[in-house]
Amino acid sequence: MTRPLPRRSMLRRPLPALALLAVAGVAFTGCASAAPASTVAADCTPADEGLTTFTAGTLTVGVPENPPYTQTDGSGGASGIEIDIIEKLADAECLAVSYVPITYANGIPMITEQKKTDIITGGWYVTPTRAEQVGFTTPTMYDTMGVVSKAGIDTVDELETVGTVGTGTGFSWNEELAPLLGSTLQQYPGTVEMKQDLVAGRIQAALDGYAVAVAAYADTDYKVEPIQADPRVSITQSKPLIAFPVSKDNSALSDAFSALIDEYRTDGTLADLLAAYDLPADLLVPADAAATSIR
Repeated sequence: MTRPLPRRSMLRRPLPALALLAVAGVAFTGCASAAPASTVAADCTPADEGLTTFTAGTLTVGVPENPPYTQTDGSGGASGIEIDIIEKLADAECLAVSYVPITYANGIPMITEQKKTDIITGGWYVTPTRAEQVGFTTPTMYDTMGVVSKAGIDTVDELETVGTVGTGTGFSWNEELAPLLGSTLQQYPGTVEMKQDLVAGRIQAALDGYAVAVAAYADTDYKVEPIQADPRVSITQSKPLIAFPVSKDNSALSDAFSALIDEYRTDGTLADLLAAYDLPADLLVPADAAATSIR
């Protein structure tokens, strides 16, 4: 049975100016004492009583620059499909929201070591290694390798013959693709640099997370295709799960959010969000897969 969302005032208050906030990739350490980006109605009734957060009454959320999942706006706000989910969760639990800029290097330490965020966003894959450090909510969506090209390439066989192929440094598929593509596999620090070389013709295809690629190339005539299954590359056989990392010490918060996310899964909310961001419905993690995921 779906719990109704309580009323909540969405009056926005900007955070204090942060130098260089808008520069993607800069290693911010965050500031958990920043003013919340929203306020809560006095008569709001939370779906779950007794939840605790780093700052009482406020959900402090780490936000990297990784659209369509998340991005900051330079004035204390944030947007993206995961931000839409976070704000629904905060609404349901009568929590104000405060956004803290993070990177993928400092995101998990912001939970585990610095203890400056309650939850982090940005399309984090659920992996056994990460599950040793943090807890995870129930997963929301899958990711897969997206292939960006003019020709609509979607197989590993085509990647072997297309020419130079760009990929992001640290992507899980690089180790398996390297022996297949050899010197034609070119690694880049991020999506922006890779897109520049693709548009300039220095590479003939680019590999990125599917959802990220859809957002990054929406303003171009390049095609983004999900990779077809190939036994030589693991990610093509089993799509990674995406969920929100939360402190292992705050399982009550993680459990409450997971119950709400599962409701959004069954009532069509998550499917509607995928459609709103032009992402395919099959990226939604079904209930049976969510129930057996790492938590």
